[in-house]
Amino acid sequence: MFCATNHFNSQKNSLFLHLFITNMSENNLLYQEFLSAIRKKTENKTKLANRITELLDIDKDAVYRRLRGEVHFSFLEIVAIARNLGISLDRIAGIENDQSRPAQMNISKQVNPTEVDYEMFEGHVHVLKSIKNEPDTMILEAANFLPHYLYQDYEYLSRYYMFRWNQAGHFGNALPYHEITIPERLRILQKETCEYARDVSSTLYVLNYRVFKNLVNNIQYFVKIRLINQKELSLIKNDLMNFLEYLENVAIKGKYEETGKEVSIFISDIATDANYSCLKTQNMHLTLFRAFILNAVVTFDIQVFEAATAWIRSLQRMSTLISGSSAKFRTMFFEKQRKIVQTL
Repeated sequence: MFCATNHFNSQKNSLFLHLFITNMSENNLLYQEFLSAIRKKTENKTKLANRITELLDIDKDAVYRRLRGEVHFSFLEIVAIARNLGISLDRIAGIENDQSRPAQMNISKQVNPTEVDYEMFEGHVHVLKSIKNEPDTMILEAANFLPHYLYQDYEYLSRYYMFRWNQAGHFGNALPYHEITIPERLRILQKETCEYARDVSSTLYVLNYRVFKNLVNNIQYFVKIRLINQKELSLIKNDLMNFLEYLENVAIKGKYEETGKEVSIFISDIATDANYSCLKTQNMHLTLFRAFILNAVVTFDIQVFEAATAWIRSLQRMSTLISGSSAKFRTMFFEKQRKIVQTL
């Protein structure tokens, strides 16, 4: 799949892109612009060459010859690089305006995932694992439901969100909660996502003040229409109580106990309109716009990253910090959330 723009390209544009890439070698100006877009992804030429070497599975000398323009990248190599590095071929081809930014909609099957879905899940885990020892990494997230970097450690909560995804995406043919299962391979990836996220240098969460209330209301609805039974409800409730205990412990210490990495938790005083998640590393600016509960629009564009982080920071200014300070407010907040969960 090409790294799509934030609007859906017409069939005409897709054909134009195909012709554009095929004939890029005949247009030195366009090809040089493509090489320039690659180089802009990082100032470290060695890391860039290593990344492309691994991506294309070719000799490093061959990569350097391509980057110098002595040998041209092939059609498939250009596609792979554009997709992996978040380069918009639309923009280079001139069919994308200055207001458009490159992004890709990842619609993975959360229930009965295919091998392609697993590749997506494993790709995200690989990114987190690869920056484990990298300094100055950062996660920023504004959330109106529980952050997946936290809740995926809890099996029955994870099953609940998969159940919600299934309900929304399969209207008229959705499965009840007891038929939602997590394959062992996927469960391992979920736990690894949480594990490696705790190695990020600093994490900031801005949570909707109604995040637990909304979750409990939704669960109660599905209990009433008998898609979640009482035994399953008890398991979800127990996970939620354990989740609250863990989150409060993180808030008290202002860090993950497992790794000692800094965590700032804010409770927004206004409603958050969506889930935004940003991951910053030395060579990458990843932005996720959550969609359909478990899917996301993904982009590596730095301008989108800066806009999303600015939005999250603005929400932060209208929020109350509960980690490492504000002991009275933090205690009151978690007591209230426990009472809400106890109504299940």
